[in-house]
Amino acid sequence: MAMQFRKPKRNLRVRDSDGFPDNENEEKTDVDTVLKLPKPQKEKTTKKVNTLSFGDELNECDDGEEFKVKKSSYSKKIKKQMNREKMGRDKVENGKKSKTIADTVKPIVDEKQTNFNTEPVEKEIMLTGRAAEMAGYVSSDEEPDSYNSSHRFSNPDQVKILLKKGQIPDAALIHAARKRRQQARDLGEDFIPISSQSHSESKVDNEQMSGRRLTREEDELEDSDDDGIIVMSGIVSQAEDRKKSLHSTMTDHTNNTEFEDPDELDEDNDWETQQIRKAVTGSQLAAAQQESAGMAALYNNMVIQEQAMMPILMNQKPRFSDSYAPQGLMSTMSPDDIINKTKEILNELKENRNPDQKYFEDMINEIPEIKNKVELLKINVPELDDCFQFYQDLRGYVTDLVECLDEKIPLLVGLEQRISKLYEKRRLDLVARRRQDVRDQAEESSTNKLGTSTTHTRSEEQQRRAAEREGRRIRRMRTREIKAISKHADGMSSDEEVPETDASAFRNQLELIKSDSNMLLDDVLEEFSSVDLVLKHMLEWKNKYLESYIEAYVNVCLPKLVGPFVRIEMLTWNPLEDDLKFEDMFWYKSMQKYTMKGINSIDQLTKDVDLELIPKIIEKVVLIKIDQMVTSQWDPLSSKQTKHICNLVKYILDVYPTIDPDSKLLMMLLNNLVDRIRDAVDYDVFIPISSRQVMNTGRMNVFFQRQFNMAVKLLGNILSWHRIIEDVVLIDLAINQILNRYLLTSIRTLQPLEAILKITMIARMLPNSWLSYGNTTPKELTPFLNQSKLVSMEIDKSHPQAKLALDKLNEVLRL
Repeated sequence: MAMQFRKPKRNLRVRDSDGFPDNENEEKTDVDTVLKLPKPQKEKTTKKVNTLSFGDELNECDDGEEFKVKKSSYSKKIKKQMNREKMGRDKVENGKKSKTIADTVKPIVDEKQTNFNTEPVEKEIMLTGRAAEMAGYVSSDEEPDSYNSSHRFSNPDQVKILLKKGQIPDAALIHAARKRRQQARDLGEDFIPISSQSHSESKVDNEQMSGRRLTREEDELEDSDDDGIIVMSGIVSQAEDRKKSLHSTMTDHTNNTEFEDPDELDEDNDWETQQIRKAVTGSQLAAAQQESAGMAALYNNMVIQEQAMMPILMNQKPRFSDSYAPQGLMSTMSPDDIINKTKEILNELKENRNPDQKYFEDMINEIPEIKNKVELLKINVPELDDCFQFYQDLRGYVTDLVECLDEKIPLLVGLEQRISKLYEKRRLDLVARRRQDVRDQAEESSTNKLGTSTTHTRSEEQQRRAAEREGRRIRRMRTREIKAISKHADGMSSDEEVPETDASAFRNQLELIKSDSNMLLDDVLEEFSSVDLVLKHMLEWKNKYLESYIEAYVNVCLPKLVGPFVRIEMLTWNPLEDDLKFEDMFWYKSMQKYTMKGINSIDQLTKDVDLELIPKIIEKVVLIKIDQMVTSQWDPLSSKQTKHICNLVKYILDVYPTIDPDSKLLMMLLNNLVDRIRDAVDYDVFIPISSRQVMNTGRMNVFFQRQFNMAVKLLGNILSWHRIIEDVVLIDLAINQILNRYLLTSIRTLQPLEAILKITMIARMLPNSWLSYGNTTPKELTPFLNQSKLVSMEIDKSHPQAKLALDKLNEVLRL
């Protein structure tokens, strides 16, 4: 790992061993290069003061002198490397005893020799690169006196041996060889001396330096002027390098304590431990130790497992379950068995080959067909081009049409709401006027217990309402006389006349809505303004490309697409007041032409996908329109309106059988009809009940007859929905709440002759299926039938009018 800064270059001063002459120490040597001895320096006498951080005391032989110890200028890595070199050297010296190494000289300085007047240095120094080259210089101006011609890594045999083995020399060997060649060039030698280093020591040195990067090699290479140096080192991550450093630190510490004297290592170990604690945290050290112990345990387990499996593997016979290799000499198969086995293998190979062969044959057979398709497509290119252009044009048209309708639908909804509010306001005004007239007449016809009229002073508002009420009755009477309607009962007509001012305002607003609806599509293109033009494009698609027309579900989307045009045309359609049928409208005729175009037989009609187009439009547009009229315009007491809308609904259900009770829109319409009828039954039916004497008086009798006839009219309007609305609902509304509650109670107060006439009028309103005296007769009609029998028994049959009334009753009720 390259350092981020450079350490200053320091000169290494080697002290002489005066007290211990040694030939090896007299030579000037270095690990990688020659060290130049520095000039002798004067001794410095200092006061005896303990200046060492680890508290080391001076020996007695120092004569009171103390020398200042300089801290080593080398890194911790160099120091650890020096310790490992010393351990290796001690092992070699202990093995050889007295054998000395002549060619390789190592700078060793004994740390115990602190008695001499020289500076203490490291025990063993190994420098590399420029640091080793500059270690012997006193100054930058001085040149080296001599070079050591031998180097512990300069043995060329080591490099050759590694190359022959196919291995790559490590950085140390390459650097040593390069230095050796540089040394030879500097000395002007024509040859490279062969190192006389012993094989055993070289082996030890190689083992120590193998795979290890030299200290500060990257910094030295950066300082070197030689640009051709190539550093080769193993690719090791920072985490692995840090773990190896921690592991080697602990190993050195342990080994040093084993080989060195405890007295000598006390001082060094304390100082080294302090430095290690500064640089390495306890967690990192523990992690490194744990990882080292785990790797050792894993390796031991692998060795034990391998040793345990060896006997089993040796005794196990080879198996060739998934292979066709022969058994060799170990097989005991006979020739016939071999032939059979070979045949089985051959058959299996053939079976495995059959699917691939079949697939290949299928592909070969499909080639002509594919070629024919390609040729056919080439021939059909013009047709496909026209088809593509048609679809593109159609797509653009439909997109523009949808965008146009999205703009117009909110305006259409606004117009529909305006016309609904207009009709609803008129209906509410008529209903409120009718109910107020009933209250006014009830007050006018009120009597006391003696049957005389009470004095009642009418207000001006009541007088005005009474005058208007009588005027409308007179006008209706004249209208019936003009139409020659002789049979009419008072109360059976619908009081729907409004003042001319109100009628004129209503007509003006209605005309304004019509004009707005006509201008709704004036600002659009012609092809988007009419339903027949929209159907023209769809019909062209249907005739040209029927298959894609069916796949696109046009028959499902078309009602929604043309629905806005139908709603615009039916905006002012009012079947409650006129007899205009929707079959006479323009949209209906356009739909008929669209569905019947090109159909010549019933079979073609039944197979046509657009057969249900008109029923779907009626269900999704017409029924919704009718529902709006029921909620805003229909008055259940109006016989005319009830007759028109009832006939319209019956016609739709009879002619278009696809609109069945499963239709949600139809059920919504019927529920609204029932709600409107229930509201009329609760608030519009009122029949005064009193004694016969009171009921026979003029004003009370007139009011009673009118209200009784109005209740009978509502009963008939409700029963006109027979076979449309369920009988359960109709029986509850018509029989229970009107007939049994109001009408029968009133009949019991009448004379027999008059009662027979009333019963006959009611019986004519009832459905014939309910009067068949079978399973279809509702049990709720039992009181009415019993009352009819009772009245027929009380009547005087000798009177001609009574006999005629009884005959009519028997004709209806079949008594």
